[in-house]
Amino acid sequence: MVKAKKFQPLAVLNQKFKGLDVFESNDPPRSPNLLPVTAPHERAPPDPDEVIKRDHWQRQGTYDSCSDPGCGKRLGSTNGLVNCRKCGKLFCDEHTMYQMKLSRSAQHEPVRGLWCRVCETCYKSREGYNDRVGLENDLMPEFATLRRKTVDKTLLDISRLEKRLTKLTQLLANPPSDNPVTPSSMLWSFSVGKTQRKQLEQSVVMWEDDASVARCPFCQQEFSSYTFRRHHCRLCGRVVCGDPFTDCSAEVGLNVVVEPNQSTEKPNAEVGVDVRMCKECKKTLFSKQEFIQSLAHKPPDARAYENLVQFERGIRLLLPKFQQLLQALQYVERI
Repeated sequence: MVKAKKFQPLAVLNQKFKGLDVFESNDPPRSPNLLPVTAPHERAPPDPDEVIKRDHWQRQGTYDSCSDPGCGKRLGSTNGLVNCRKCGKLFCDEHTMYQMKLSRSAQHEPVRGLWCRVCETCYKSREGYNDRVGLENDLMPEFATLRRKTVDKTLLDISRLEKRLTKLTQLLANPPSDNPVTPSSMLWSFSVGKTQRKQLEQSVVMWEDDASVARCPFCQQEFSSYTFRRHHCRLCGRVVCGDPFTDCSAEVGLNVVVEPNQSTEKPNAEVGVDVRMCKECKKTLFSKQEFIQSLAHKPPDARAYENLVQFERGIRLLLPKFQQLLQALQYVERI
Protein backbone atom coordinates (compact mmCIF):
# COMPACT_ATOMS: atom_id res chain seq x y z
CA MET A 1 0.00 0.00 0.00
CA VAL A 2 2.86 2.36 0.84
CA LYS A 3 4.59 1.56 -2.47
CA ALA A 4 1.37 2.12 -4.38
CA LYS A 5 0.92 5.56 -2.84
CA LYS A 6 4.52 6.46 -3.54
CA PHE A 7 4.29 5.63 -7.24
CA GLN A 8 0.79 6.91 -7.78
CA PRO A 9 2.04 10.05 -9.66
CA LEU A 10 3.92 7.80 -12.07
CA ALA A 11 0.72 5.99 -12.97
CA VAL A 12 -1.02 9.30 -13.58
CA LEU A 13 1.76 10.46 -15.84
CA ASN A 14 1.79 7.20 -17.75
CA GLN A 15 -1.92 7.64 -18.39
CA LYS A 16 -1.30 11.15 -19.68
CA PHE A 17 1.42 9.91 -22.03
CA LYS A 18 -0.66 6.95 -23.21
CA GLY A 19 1.38 4.25 -21.58
CA LEU A 20 4.87 5.59 -22.38
CA ASP A 21 7.67 5.27 -19.83
CA VAL A 22 8.23 8.82 -18.68
CA PHE A 23 11.02 8.46 -16.15
CA GLU A 24 14.44 6.91 -16.43
CA SER A 25 15.16 3.82 -14.40
CA ASN A 26 18.11 3.44 -12.03
CA ASP A 27 18.41 -0.24 -12.90
CA PRO A 28 21.54 -1.25 -14.86
CA PRO A 29 20.90 -1.69 -18.61
CA ARG A 30 20.24 -5.24 -19.75
CA SER A 31 20.23 -6.91 -23.13
CA PRO A 32 16.71 -7.31 -24.56
CA ASN A 33 17.53 -10.82 -25.86
CA LEU A 34 18.64 -12.23 -22.53
CA LEU A 35 16.37 -13.16 -19.66
CA PRO A 36 17.03 -11.27 -16.45
CA VAL A 37 18.92 -13.55 -14.10
CA THR A 38 19.56 -12.35 -10.57
CA ALA A 39 22.63 -13.75 -8.90
CA PRO A 40 22.60 -14.35 -5.13
CA HIS A 41 25.46 -11.90 -4.57
CA GLU A 42 24.03 -9.21 -6.91
CA ARG A 43 22.63 -6.20 -5.09
CA ALA A 44 19.43 -4.50 -6.11
CA PRO A 45 19.68 -0.87 -7.24
CA PRO A 46 19.23 1.57 -4.36
CA ASP A 47 16.00 3.46 -3.90
CA PRO A 48 16.70 7.19 -4.50
CA ASP A 49 14.23 8.24 -1.80
CA GLU A 50 16.10 6.19 0.77
CA VAL A 51 19.62 7.27 -0.28
CA ILE A 52 19.23 10.98 -0.96
CA LYS A 53 18.70 13.20 2.05
CA ARG A 54 15.24 14.55 2.87
CA ASP A 55 16.03 17.09 5.57
CA HIS A 56 15.24 20.00 3.27
CA TRP A 57 11.81 18.72 2.24
CA GLN A 58 8.81 20.92 2.91
CA ARG A 59 6.44 19.37 5.42
CA GLN A 60 2.95 18.53 4.26
CA GLY A 61 0.12 20.57 5.69
CA THR A 62 -3.63 20.66 5.45
CA TYR A 63 -4.01 23.36 2.83
CA ASP A 64 -0.89 23.03 0.71
CA SER A 65 -0.77 24.52 -2.77
CA CYS A 66 1.64 24.07 -5.66
CA SER A 67 4.85 26.10 -5.20
CA ASP A 68 5.00 26.96 -8.89
CA PRO A 69 4.27 30.72 -9.25
CA GLY A 70 1.94 30.20 -12.18
CA CYS A 71 0.00 27.27 -10.81
CA GLY A 72 -1.34 27.59 -7.25
CA LYS A 73 -3.42 24.39 -7.43
CA ARG A 74 -4.60 22.77 -4.22
CA LEU A 75 -2.45 19.69 -3.56
CA GLY A 76 -4.08 16.39 -2.78
CA SER A 77 -5.18 13.14 -4.33
CA THR A 78 -6.52 14.87 -7.43
CA ASN A 79 -3.60 17.10 -8.41
CA GLY A 80 -0.89 15.14 -6.61
CA LEU A 81 1.41 15.98 -3.74
CA VAL A 82 5.10 15.61 -4.63
CA ASN A 83 8.24 16.97 -3.01
CA CYS A 84 10.95 18.08 -5.41
CA ARG A 85 13.97 15.96 -4.52
CA LYS A 86 16.36 18.87 -5.09
CA CYS A 87 14.74 21.99 -3.60
CA GLY A 88 12.30 20.09 -1.35
CA LYS A 89 9.25 22.23 -2.13
CA LEU A 90 5.77 20.81 -2.72
CA PHE A 91 4.39 20.71 -6.27
CA CYS A 92 1.58 19.13 -8.18
CA ASP A 93 2.04 16.26 -10.63
CA GLU A 94 2.05 18.58 -13.64
CA HIS A 95 5.07 20.57 -12.46
CA THR A 96 7.17 17.57 -11.34
CA MET A 97 7.31 15.81 -14.69
CA TYR A 98 11.10 16.09 -14.86
CA GLN A 99 14.06 14.02 -13.80
CA MET A 100 17.70 14.76 -13.13
CA LYS A 101 20.56 12.91 -11.49
CA LEU A 102 21.20 13.92 -7.90
CA SER A 103 23.89 13.03 -5.40
CA ARG A 104 23.30 11.94 -1.81
CA SER A 105 23.30 15.60 -0.76
CA ALA A 106 20.53 16.41 -3.31
CA GLN A 107 22.89 18.25 -5.66
CA HIS A 108 23.11 17.88 -9.42
CA GLU A 109 25.50 15.04 -10.23
CA PRO A 110 25.16 14.10 -13.94
CA VAL A 111 27.70 11.25 -13.85
CA ARG A 112 27.30 9.22 -10.66
CA GLY A 113 23.96 10.49 -9.43
CA LEU A 114 20.61 8.72 -9.25
CA TRP A 115 17.57 9.61 -11.31
CA CYS A 116 15.19 11.61 -9.13
CA ARG A 117 11.95 13.43 -9.68
CA VAL A 118 12.37 17.22 -9.60
CA CYS A 119 10.35 20.33 -10.35
CA GLU A 120 10.45 22.34 -13.54
CA THR A 121 12.45 25.17 -11.95
CA CYS A 122 15.26 22.92 -10.71
CA TYR A 123 15.31 21.04 -14.00
CA LYS A 124 15.66 24.16 -16.16
CA SER A 125 18.10 25.90 -13.82
CA ARG A 126 20.61 23.07 -13.81
CA GLU A 127 24.06 23.61 -15.29
CA GLY A 128 24.16 23.28 -19.04
CA TYR A 129 20.40 23.51 -19.70
CA ASN A 130 20.48 27.08 -21.05
CA ASP A 131 23.79 26.58 -22.83
CA ARG A 132 23.05 27.25 -26.48
CA VAL A 133 26.61 26.56 -27.60
CA GLY A 134 26.91 23.05 -26.23
CA LEU A 135 29.97 21.16 -25.13
CA GLU A 136 33.21 22.86 -26.13
CA ASN A 137 36.35 20.91 -26.84
CA ASP A 138 39.30 23.17 -27.51
CA LEU A 139 41.41 21.60 -30.27
CA MET A 140 43.35 24.76 -31.02
CA PRO A 141 46.70 23.48 -29.65
CA GLU A 142 46.52 20.34 -31.81
CA PHE A 143 45.44 22.40 -34.82
CA ALA A 144 48.28 24.88 -34.27
CA THR A 145 50.79 22.03 -34.07
CA LEU A 146 49.60 20.51 -37.34
CA ARG A 147 49.30 23.88 -39.03
CA ARG A 148 52.78 24.92 -37.90
CA LYS A 149 54.26 22.03 -39.88
CA THR A 150 52.38 23.07 -43.01
CA VAL A 151 53.23 26.75 -42.54
CA ASP A 152 56.91 25.98 -41.96
CA LYS A 153 57.03 23.86 -45.11
CA THR A 154 55.25 26.56 -47.13
CA LEU A 155 57.60 29.28 -45.86
CA LEU A 156 60.58 27.06 -46.71
CA ASP A 157 59.28 26.54 -50.26
CA ILE A 158 58.63 30.26 -50.69
CA SER A 159 62.11 31.15 -49.45
CA ARG A 160 63.73 28.62 -51.77
CA LEU A 161 61.78 29.80 -54.82
CA GLU A 162 62.42 33.47 -54.02
CA LYS A 163 66.17 32.84 -53.86
CA ARG A 164 66.09 31.03 -57.18
CA LEU A 165 63.99 33.76 -58.78
CA THR A 166 66.29 36.51 -57.46
CA LYS A 167 69.38 34.73 -58.74
CA LEU A 168 67.80 34.06 -62.13
CA THR A 169 66.55 37.61 -62.67
CA GLN A 170 69.91 39.07 -61.65
CA LEU A 171 71.68 36.80 -64.13
CA LEU A 172 69.26 37.77 -66.91
CA ALA A 173 69.31 41.48 -66.12
CA ASN A 174 73.06 41.64 -65.38
CA PRO A 175 74.71 39.02 -67.59
CA PRO A 176 78.30 38.00 -66.96
CA SER A 177 80.92 40.16 -68.63
CA ASP A 178 82.36 37.29 -70.67
CA ASN A 179 79.11 36.97 -72.66
CA PRO A 180 78.98 38.93 -75.91
CA VAL A 181 76.38 41.51 -74.88
CA THR A 182 75.96 44.95 -76.41
CA PRO A 183 76.58 47.53 -73.65
CA SER A 184 73.81 49.85 -74.75
CA SER A 185 71.17 47.10 -74.79
CA MET A 186 68.77 47.15 -71.83
CA LEU A 187 66.64 44.17 -72.88
CA TRP A 188 69.31 41.52 -72.58
CA SER A 189 66.82 38.66 -72.94
CA PHE A 190 66.15 39.64 -76.56
CA SER A 191 69.73 40.34 -77.60
CA VAL A 192 71.58 37.32 -76.25
CA GLY A 193 71.28 33.95 -77.97
CA LYS A 194 68.93 31.24 -76.82
CA THR A 195 71.81 28.91 -76.02
CA GLN A 196 73.48 31.35 -73.65
CA ARG A 197 70.17 32.16 -71.96
CA LYS A 198 69.43 28.47 -71.54
CA GLN A 199 72.81 27.91 -69.91
CA LEU A 200 72.17 30.68 -67.42
CA GLU A 201 68.70 29.34 -66.60
CA GLN A 202 70.04 25.82 -66.11
CA SER A 203 72.72 27.14 -63.76
CA VAL A 204 70.00 28.13 -61.26
CA VAL A 205 68.16 24.77 -61.13
CA MET A 206 68.68 21.45 -62.87
CA TRP A 207 66.14 20.81 -65.60
CA GLU A 208 64.19 17.57 -65.86
CA ASP A 209 65.03 15.33 -68.82
CA ASP A 210 62.59 15.75 -71.71
CA ALA A 211 62.65 12.08 -72.69
CA SER A 212 61.61 10.92 -69.21
CA VAL A 213 58.30 12.86 -69.29
CA ALA A 214 55.63 11.81 -71.80
CA ARG A 215 52.69 13.75 -70.38
CA CYS A 216 52.15 17.05 -68.63
CA PRO A 217 52.01 16.43 -64.86
CA PHE A 218 49.08 18.86 -64.47
CA CYS A 219 46.71 18.39 -67.41
CA GLN A 220 47.97 14.90 -68.44
CA GLN A 221 48.11 15.87 -72.11
CA GLU A 222 50.61 13.90 -74.17
CA PHE A 223 53.59 15.79 -75.56
CA SER A 224 54.60 15.74 -79.21
CA SER A 225 57.68 16.98 -81.07
CA TYR A 226 56.02 19.88 -82.91
CA THR A 227 52.35 20.50 -82.06
CA PHE A 228 52.50 20.15 -78.28
CA ARG A 229 55.97 21.07 -77.07
CA ARG A 230 57.64 20.64 -73.72
CA HIS A 231 58.60 23.58 -71.53
CA HIS A 232 60.64 23.80 -68.35
CA CYS A 233 59.77 25.71 -65.23
CA ARG A 234 62.73 28.00 -64.49
CA LEU A 235 62.25 27.70 -60.73
CA CYS A 236 61.73 23.97 -60.15
CA GLY A 237 62.98 22.49 -63.47
CA ARG A 238 59.83 20.45 -64.04
CA VAL A 239 58.67 19.61 -67.57
CA VAL A 240 55.25 21.14 -68.20
CA CYS A 241 53.13 22.21 -71.15
CA GLY A 242 52.45 25.73 -72.28
CA ASP A 243 48.75 25.34 -73.08
CA PRO A 244 47.06 28.72 -72.44
CA PHE A 245 43.71 27.03 -71.73
CA THR A 246 45.00 24.88 -68.86
CA ASP A 247 47.56 27.49 -67.72
CA CYS A 248 50.00 24.78 -66.64
CA SER A 249 52.86 27.20 -67.25
CA ALA A 250 53.13 30.81 -68.34
CA GLU A 251 55.73 33.51 -68.80
CA VAL A 252 55.58 36.05 -66.01
CA GLY A 253 56.88 39.52 -66.77
CA LEU A 254 59.09 41.04 -64.08
CA ASN A 255 60.84 44.40 -63.81
CA VAL A 256 64.38 44.00 -62.48
CA VAL A 257 66.56 46.90 -61.34
CA VAL A 258 69.94 46.80 -63.06
CA GLU A 259 72.94 47.19 -60.81
CA PRO A 260 74.76 50.46 -61.53
CA ASN A 261 78.01 50.08 -63.50
CA GLN A 262 80.06 51.97 -66.07
CA SER A 263 78.21 50.54 -69.08
CA THR A 264 74.75 51.77 -68.08
CA GLU A 265 73.78 55.33 -68.71
CA LYS A 266 71.10 55.34 -65.97
CA PRO A 267 72.20 53.99 -62.58
CA ASN A 268 68.70 52.80 -61.50
CA ALA A 269 67.31 51.56 -64.81
CA GLU A 270 64.84 48.66 -64.95
CA VAL A 271 64.95 45.73 -67.33
CA GLY A 272 61.92 43.70 -68.32
CA VAL A 273 62.54 39.97 -67.92
CA ASP A 274 60.13 37.14 -68.79
CA VAL A 275 60.42 34.03 -66.63
CA ARG A 276 58.44 30.87 -67.33
CA MET A 277 56.89 29.34 -64.21
CA CYS A 278 54.64 26.37 -63.63
CA LYS A 279 51.29 26.90 -61.93
CA GLU A 280 52.47 25.50 -58.59
CA CYS A 281 55.55 27.75 -58.34
CA LYS A 282 53.52 30.75 -59.44
CA LYS A 283 50.88 30.05 -56.82
CA THR A 284 53.48 29.54 -54.10
CA LEU A 285 55.20 32.83 -54.88
CA PHE A 286 52.27 35.13 -55.59
CA SER A 287 49.25 33.64 -53.77
CA LYS A 288 49.77 35.78 -50.64
CA GLN A 289 50.15 38.97 -52.69
CA GLU A 290 47.06 38.16 -54.75
CA PHE A 291 45.10 37.49 -51.58
CA ILE A 292 46.05 40.90 -50.14
CA GLN A 293 45.05 42.57 -53.40
CA SER A 294 41.71 40.74 -53.40
CA LEU A 295 40.97 42.06 -49.91
CA ALA A 296 41.64 45.62 -51.03
CA HIS A 297 39.38 45.22 -54.07
CA LYS A 298 35.65 45.52 -53.35
CA PRO A 299 33.22 43.63 -55.60
CA PRO A 300 30.45 45.58 -57.35
CA ASP A 301 27.69 44.25 -55.08
CA ALA A 302 29.59 45.41 -51.96
CA ARG A 303 30.03 48.90 -53.44
CA ALA A 304 26.34 49.01 -54.36
CA TYR A 305 25.39 48.01 -50.79
CA GLU A 306 27.58 50.77 -49.34
CA ASN A 307 25.90 53.30 -51.61
CA LEU A 308 22.47 52.14 -50.46
CA VAL A 309 23.51 52.42 -46.81
CA GLN A 310 24.72 55.98 -47.35
CA PHE A 311 21.51 56.81 -49.18
CA GLU A 312 19.44 55.41 -46.29
CA ARG A 313 21.49 57.39 -43.76
CA GLY A 314 20.81 60.61 -45.70
CA ILE A 315 17.08 59.86 -45.79
CA ARG A 316 17.00 59.31 -42.02
CA LEU A 317 18.75 62.64 -41.44
CA LEU A 318 16.28 64.52 -43.66
CA LEU A 319 13.19 62.66 -42.42
CA PRO A 320 12.43 64.94 -39.38
CA LYS A 321 12.61 68.07 -41.55
CA PHE A 322 10.35 66.45 -44.15
CA GLN A 323 7.80 65.53 -41.48
CA GLN A 324 7.77 69.10 -40.14
CA LEU A 325 7.11 70.49 -43.62
CA LEU A 326 4.38 67.92 -44.20
CA GLN A 327 2.65 68.83 -40.94
CA ALA A 328 2.81 72.52 -41.83
CA LEU A 329 1.18 71.83 -45.21
CA GLN A 330 -1.54 69.71 -43.63
CA TYR A 331 -2.24 72.42 -41.07
CA VAL A 332 -2.63 75.03 -43.85
CA GLU A 333 -5.05 72.78 -45.74
CA ARG A 334 -7.21 72.37 -42.64
CA ILE A 335 -7.44 76.14 -42.19
